[in-house]
Amino acid sequence: MVGWKVALTLPAQYGPLKLSGPVFAAIYRSGVRHSGAVFDKGYPIKPGIEPELVVKIGKDAGPGIRHTADSIRAHIGQVWCGMELVDNRYADVTKMTGPARIADNVLQAALVTGSEIKEWRTLDFPALKGRSTLDGKELANGPGSAVMGGMPISLAWLANKLNEHGRMLRAGDLVLTGSVHPPAFLPGPGLARTEFEGLGGTEITIR
Repeated sequence: MVGWKVALTLPAQYGPLKLSGPVFAAIYRSGVRHSGAVFDKGYPIKPGIEPELVVKIGKDAGPGIRHTADSIRAHIGQVWCGMELVDNRYADVTKMTGPARIADNVLQAALVTGSEIKEWRTLDFPALKGRSTLDGKELANGPGSAVMGGMPISLAWLANKLNEHGRMLRAGDLVLTGSVHPPAFLPGPGLARTEFEGLGGTEITIR
């Protein structure tokens, strides 16, 4: 395991699943990719993409304090424009309960890193604009505020939740911090891209 993901950040996502709020799940080394990765036909089964900021933790965020959107910044090492590649592996996803989705890592297939954001400290996170495209055609878009109000808020939430469960964000962990829109499932193969306006993007090829 190399890190964590924050998922279902909007009430419209976790409410219908009868969950009390957002959830977290694991990221495994086998699922880490970089922009330009190619996925052959057959995996993922039903791919979808989400624009997310990916954070590499710079120092441990242990227990003993309540982490906030301000204090968690000191634990951030690097930030990238990223993509979560998800996979609808189910015959009927509507029959999957909240706990069942958590057990399946909430559709997780891959964490993909793209353009590094060197000046992340100056960003207005709620105002970020992200979108997903396939072969240049927009599939979905959304604001940074959809991520629990902004990326540092979701990262602090994750740090606190892990502490509550006897774990912690550790230096070197990679974190998918939450998507600006629900999964955009791809209608077919092609060049899939997620991007943040003015910051850069991430691309993969689905065959």
